[in-house]
Parts: sequence; C-alpha cells; structure tokens
Amino acid sequence: MHLRCHPFYQCTEDEMLEIRKEVGLKESILQEDIDAILDWFYKEPHLADAFIDRDYVENMLITTRCSREKCKRKIDNFYRHRHYAPEIIQPRIKELSDPDYDPWPFYCQTAIPKLYKGKRISVLKLTDPNPSNFHSEMVIKNTILLGDLRLKYDYMLGDIWIIDILHASIGHLLRNNPMMLQKFARLAQEGIGFKIYEIHIVNASSFSQHMINIFKPLVKPKIMDRVRFHESIEDIQKFIPKEYLPKDFGGDQPSLDEFKDMYKKEIQKPLSKDYLIKCCKQVSNEEKRTGEKYDEDYLMGSFKKLDID
Repeated sequence: MHLRCHPFYQCTEDEMLEIRKEVGLKESILQEDIDAILDWFYKEPHLADAFIDRDYVENMLITTRCSREKCKRKIDNFYRHRHYAPEIIQPRIKELSDPDYDPWPFYCQTAIPKLYKGKRISVLKLTDPNPSNFHSEMVIKNTILLGDLRLKYDYMLGDIWIIDILHASIGHLLRNNPMMLQKFARLAQEGIGFKIYEIHIVNASSFSQHMINIFKPLVKPKIMDRVRFHESIEDIQKFIPKEYLPKDFGGDQPSLDEFKDMYKKEIQKPLSKDYLIKCCKQVSNEEKRTGEKYDEDYLMGSFKKLDID
C-alpha cells in the first residue's frame, strides 16, 4: 500500500485504511480506477496536454466516493475553472522565483498536521487590523496554492475550518474582489470539492452577519448550515480538542506564526516549488473542448456586487 508522507499533512496507515473504508475505496482496484481516469483524461482534446498527477486523481476519487463518472466531472470542472482564473494560478510562477516572497504579510493560514477523526483542520486568522494592508486576491491565491499541495500529499475525508475574525472589519470586506471571489468559490466547490464538515467563526460579533452576507450567495446552502459562531477562543475548545489547536487558541500545536515560517520555507524547497509551478499547467484548453461550452460571463453568473447590508 502506497502511504504518502509529508510533515504538514500527516496520515497514519490505520487512518488511511479507515478513510478508504469510509468512502468505499478498494485497494485491489484502486490503480485500475486511476488508470481508467487517466486514460479518459488523455483522450479528451481539451485536457490531453495538461499536467495531471496520480495522487491528485486518488484524492478526487475519495472526494467523489469512488465514482469514476463523478470523478471525471470533478476533474473536468477543476481544469475548466482554473482555465478561467489565470489571475489565481499563474502569478505564483513569478512570485515563487523570489526567495524573499512573503505570501502571508497580513494574515496566517495553516492546516493542522494531525488528522482529527479523519478530517483536516485548517485555521485562518487575520493579524493586521488595517484594511489598507488587506488583499483578498492574496488570500485566494494562497488558498489554492496550498490546496495544490494538499491534493498531492494530503489524505483525509474533508475539512474543518476555523476562522478568527477578531481584527476584521467592514473595511476589509469592502476590499474584497467580487469576481475573484466568485471564481474561487466555483473552483473550490465544483472543482476541488473537499467536503466541509464544519466552519467555526471565532471572536464573532455583529460584524459576522456582514461577512455571511458576502459569502452566502457564493456558497452552497448545506455548507452555510455548518457554520458555527464563537464569541471567544475558549469556546472553540468545546468543539475541537486542544491537541488539534495551535497555541494561539490555547492548543498544543505550534503557533500560527511558527506555522507561517514553516510554510514559507516549504514552498521554496525545490520539490514543493517545482511541483507548485508544474500545477500551473493544470488548466484546460477550452478552445479544444468538443462537448458543452460556456464562456467566462456564464461562469460568473449574476454575482455582480458585494452585499454587506
């Protein structure tokens, strides 16, 4: 059995077996499933020249609970939405060429290395209260960049998100890019498709409703139903054990600043850096698509403005 190993995305052999059992993935036919999907992929004119990875395909099989047809649709959406969002994917080629590049100047973002009941806990915290220093485009680009690493190395049933909004304000919301948010939401939900089990909003206040108004049109209703609000850091410990929380939340894991330093070093390591740049080729050639076609205007739908009322 192939067991992936990455210090950021730990998964024991027992956890891997349990995850495979949960989604119905059988070791005896796993490679056959991957081969069948790759065979389909390379026969599609709009995909044939794109980059694809076997570990990525296995993660898509887990996401779709081993349905080959659903997996194909998910992969097709993934490559299609990345084609229509070059501003999210392609800048990393230049950014990663700078050894001093800091992707997280105004916030912290990490995935907790230990799995919690087969799920990966991700934490995002705004650290700079000045809205002038906030760039939603950077948050989106980084989330997809780290997502590409996870699609290669992670192994889990889905996500639990913890978002600390202590320093967030209306000023931060007003600096969001609506069209990029829409592209990100489509890519994340229709292309990546990690199941989101819980979303915990920490240090919630009356501001929280304004934030919900921004994201509600973009997010599936069943995901919105999984949002929980916590007025304090202490309250989150009633839902997530301390051994799975960073020091910032009274937990046993490294602090968010420590994670940030580790991530900055990791994305500059040749293995990770080269892979992340290679992922820039995970885009379709829509001019060669032979089936259903639709343009960027259709993809954007009717989401034209931010609603923070």
